[in-house]
Amino acid sequence: MSRPAAPRATTMVLVALVTAALLGSCRTTQGGLDASTGAGLLGDGARLLAWQPDLGGPRALLPGEREGVTDAYLRGEREVAFAAGSGNLEGLRDLFQQGALDDARQAAQSGSGGLVTWAHTPTLQFFAPDGATVSFSDVFTYAAPRPGGVSRLARRELDVVMELGDGNWRVHHWRVLRDDPLPAAPESGPGPTYRAVREDDSWAARDADTLARDVDAVQELNLDTLILPVVGDRSAGNAARYGAALDAVLTRAAARKVQVLLDLRVAQLDVAGLRTLHAALGADGRDGPRLAGVILSPGRTPDPEVLGVWRQSVRARFAELPLGLRGAGSGAGGGADFTAGGADAPVFREWRSPLGRLGTARRGWQLRAFLQSRPRGSVEAGVLYGDADRAGFLTPDGSFTPLARWTDPQRPAPGLLAWLLGWAADLWPALAGALLGAALLRAWQGRKEESSQDHTDSD
Repeated sequence: MSRPAAPRATTMVLVALVTAALLGSCRTTQGGLDASTGAGLLGDGARLLAWQPDLGGPRALLPGEREGVTDAYLRGEREVAFAAGSGNLEGLRDLFQQGALDDARQAAQSGSGGLVTWAHTPTLQFFAPDGATVSFSDVFTYAAPRPGGVSRLARRELDVVMELGDGNWRVHHWRVLRDDPLPAAPESGPGPTYRAVREDDSWAARDADTLARDVDAVQELNLDTLILPVVGDRSAGNAARYGAALDAVLTRAAARKVQVLLDLRVAQLDVAGLRTLHAALGADGRDGPRLAGVILSPGRTPDPEVLGVWRQSVRARFAELPLGLRGAGSGAGGGADFTAGGADAPVFREWRSPLGRLGTARRGWQLRAFLQSRPRGSVEAGVLYGDADRAGFLTPDGSFTPLARWTDPQRPAPGLLAWLLGWAADLWPALAGALLGAALLRAWQGRKEESSQDHTDSD
């Protein structure tokens, strides 16, 4: 079947292609930095690009060559965005040439914010025998931002030609083959029911054996769900390590029948944040179906329209993946599939009043009371690894802390003695201070009485 011809790329088309670069704020910790944008090497695709099987041809694209093409293709969007914001167009020469360079300059000078893209799935069509010309098609999703929302959410297919010169791959030509709006999201459906424990923010840096141990601990704690936090753009900041860590967790979780939820914590649900979410879900779509759901935890209450865009973008890729919103009063009525952290899915929080102290006995009593009062429904029981301000269930070496025993529903509930011991351990400084104060007051009153008696006797 012949492909339809498309007009020469306009400014918007260029922005679509170079935004195919994606990764607006993601930085890698390895490799050199681009002099203009400060973007590290993006040859791994940063979980936003996954090559499909090649169509074959006279020359195979070797891994190093593929990484070079990926890096230049993805960094094009960064360079255009940088040029648009700074007015410095010189860096565009490193990534575009001929007509594509003219269009890149025009796009940068137009002041357009460009498109936000994700889930790139390029397919190699031809690699020239001399190793200097590569042709591929790319299908990806994009959002066209506007103030306070999105003007278009669509899936696009491009034909791209890149050429190698002086050691750099440059976009030489492209054309739009298809551009279809994403279907509307289905009606809000039921979200997962979970009794969960949360990983800390550094979970992606752990090795596979430690992550497997963490998954096993969820089951041993008589819980059923592990929540993995994704903070800001860290998921794409070290894509290779993050992808391997998530794969290790999901593989072990499937074997142990433990649910996994991603919890994305961002300042606000802006359009650029969609890149972080879809980087977490992966470009190839393997991780999305293996998750029980995604929780959005923005720093401020999102606009329902923007929340709808986030949900639409997820459900278009993964029809059965529910999207939740953290905070009381959110949920299906606010455009999400379920709530997290509200009255229907509360989070265990330690009560430290009146002195701010909290010993092990009192903390365990509080946790057991929290779980017993909610035998059904969704809850978050705490964190696997604690810190100075919050106790966890595991020590750094993987052994359980005393708090872990209170998650066992077969264990007898703490009685009056545990309650008294808990308060005694937390309030002993106050009790000791009160006793000492009473003793000092009594001594002072005794000396005062003696002084008064001596004065009377002298009279």
